Amino acid sequence: MTSGDCIIGGLAKKTMSAVNKWLKRLLLLLVIALAALSAAFYVFYFRRTSLGPAAPHALVAPSIASLPGLSACWIETGKTFSNFSFGSTAGSILVRHPAGDLLIDTGNSSHFDDEIRGYPFLICSKLRFLAGQLKPDVPLSELLRRVKEDPAKLRWVILSHAHLDHSGGLMDLPRLPVLLSQEELQFANDPSVQAKGYVIGTYLPAFPAPGAPTLRFEPQPYETFDESADLYKDGSVVVVPLRGHTPGSVGIFVNLSPNRRLFYVGDAVDDERGFEERVGKSLILRDSDNDEALANQIVARLSELHEKLPDLRIIPAHGRSAYQKFFPGGPLSCVSAQ
Repeated sequence: MTSGDCIIGGLAKKTMSAVNKWLKRLLLLLVIALAALSAAFYVFYFRRTSLGPAAPHALVAPSIASLPGLSACWIETGKTFSNFSFGSTAGSILVRHPAGDLLIDTGNSSHFDDEIRGYPFLICSKLRFLAGQLKPDVPLSELLRRVKEDPAKLRWVILSHAHLDHSGGLMDLPRLPVLLSQEELQFANDPSVQAKGYVIGTYLPAFPAPGAPTLRFEPQPYETFDESADLYKDGSVVVVPLRGHTPGSVGIFVNLSPNRRLFYVGDAVDDERGFEERVGKSLILRDSDNDEALANQIVARLSELHEKLPDLRIIPAHGRSAYQKFFPGGPLSCVSAQ
């Protein structure tokens, strides 16, 4: 070996040593970044605040009979982290009823990106990061056709509330009767609500006129709620107010049989943890509540209801695991009384 070979060998060793040092530093930085990201994800999404119990309330048990021809179908328009228990979903529940079919919520519009483009940068970015993660690849109308439902023949659409990721799918449907309360219509037509991107102004023509609500409650107790609206007048679909997330948020009971019932609660809770552990919303979603104190009272009420009726399947709008339990066949599957 010549002296030149020794010099080259020494330089190669120094170079490899330097490269190894930089690789170790890079690996350390990646580990730190991953730890910071995990901590942020925990703080902003997984960490929840425990809430106090609801005030004691009487349970008014309804009389429920199985109705031939009644069924419910899961129409999923968007999903995230679908392989994990904390995965999110968006879309609709289709209720097939002998007196005319009902669609509960509609998910995002397939034109979501175009519809939010006019908002300021920060609001637009927030909408893309949150609701935009659940925008549909296939329009709602096409998904309905895949379960043999003609969108034009739906009797009603009922919205749990007017937020864009629950009402946007109306833009992909023919003009249909939409059920909304006066409180929710006032909320949707508030310019300050629209300025934040919670409601998209171009959706308003699909809603009832501001002074013409299509959903009204009667002072008829139902389960642990003091007001209710029996849509078909046969006990199969009963709506109750869940005011808090928005002023006119509602929950919808679908009673396929006395032993097979779901209670769709919109965004009253983020997921099943909300009512199972009686905890508030995640930090990242908390500011979407119009009245946080009232919204937390609803969470406590749902927790109380879950304790009293453990067989009632409470389904949060975005809680994918809850859908999977009620619809074991997955998206585009239907469940009946049998």
